[in-house]
Amino acid sequence: MKVRDIGVKETYCASPSTNLSEVASMMKKDDIGIVPVCEGKKVLGVITDRDIVIRCVAADVNPKDCNAREFMTAPAKTVSSHTEIEEAAAIMGREQIRRLPVVEEGNLVGMISLGDIATALNTNDALVAQTLRKISTTSHAFIA
Repeated sequence: MKVRDIGVKETYCASPSTNLSEVASMMKKDDIGIVPVCEGKKVLGVITDRDIVIRCVAADVNPKDCNAREFMTAPAKTVSSHTEIEEAAAIMGREQIRRLPVVEEGNLVGMISLGDIATALNTNDALVAQTLRKISTTSHAFIA
């Protein structure tokens, strides 16, 4: 089964110059945690709610004074709509990410999530569990 077979979610982009306060407003409006950063439809990177909090707010920087280009993760890990779902799951596990932009010739055509893959692979619980375990494994100790 290919990524295109599980229903790629439509999405929009932030431009590299969009300030992080605006990006956070996009996230709030659509109840999402990631926004691709694009020039036109070309994906340059992604910015997550965690990027905004950890890289900007926790550094005591005003999100209105920060732009997406400064704080995005780049280059973004992406898949094409022709990618096998198992390969997309492997990328998510290896990179410890829960969402992937879907691109065709570098142009954003949508997003898929671990939830989309879990639903599509409802007969392969072992792969879904393995992917979630890899995503969730921390590489450093958490100190409370």
